[in-house]
Amino acid sequence: MSPTAIYIPLALLLFAGLLILLWSGRRRAGSRVVAHPGDLANIRPSHYKYFPQVRQALSREDEEYIRRKLPPRMAKQVHRERRAVARGFLRGLREDFVSLELLGRTIAALSPVVSRQQETERLALSLRFRLLYALGWLSLFAGRLPLDQLEQLTAMVGRLALRMEESITKINALAMAQQPRGISA
Repeated sequence: MSPTAIYIPLALLLFAGLLILLWSGRRRAGSRVVAHPGDLANIRPSHYKYFPQVRQALSREDEEYIRRKLPPRMAKQVHRERRAVARGFLRGLREDFVSLELLGRTIAALSPVVSRQQETERLALSLRFRLLYALGWLSLFAGRLPLDQLEQLTAMVGRLALRMEESITKINALAMAQQPRGISA
């Protein structure tokens, strides 16, 4: 049996797995709908802020400490629980990103000028996030703790949150500048 006969089905299975992960994530994200446009101002990503605690819990040093101090059976249980924590954090990062994406699309719709470059950047960011997200899930499925992917995803969500805050501040400043002066209620 040639190596190509092994690699092609393996690549197809991996690709199918990625598609399933991305598709199931999109379906769950679609169920979370903002009820009122005014609620968009209240979208605040919350999960990414807990990365320092997650990083500590998933660190190699912590893992080694547990291996030294606990019996093997309990150490395995702790490792399983840490993977569950990583899965929950990964889902939370995805929720943060989807919320910020919705906010970004809304801001773009309200903005008088949206360049193709901005739209292309948003699309590239979305694709990169989804790819890293899928890689993180695959790592967890394989039994590893994907600290590098979690760190990159957290940084992406943090940068996007900062950009959205800056955009909201600019929109508010423009709205205040366009209000007529001298009218009181």
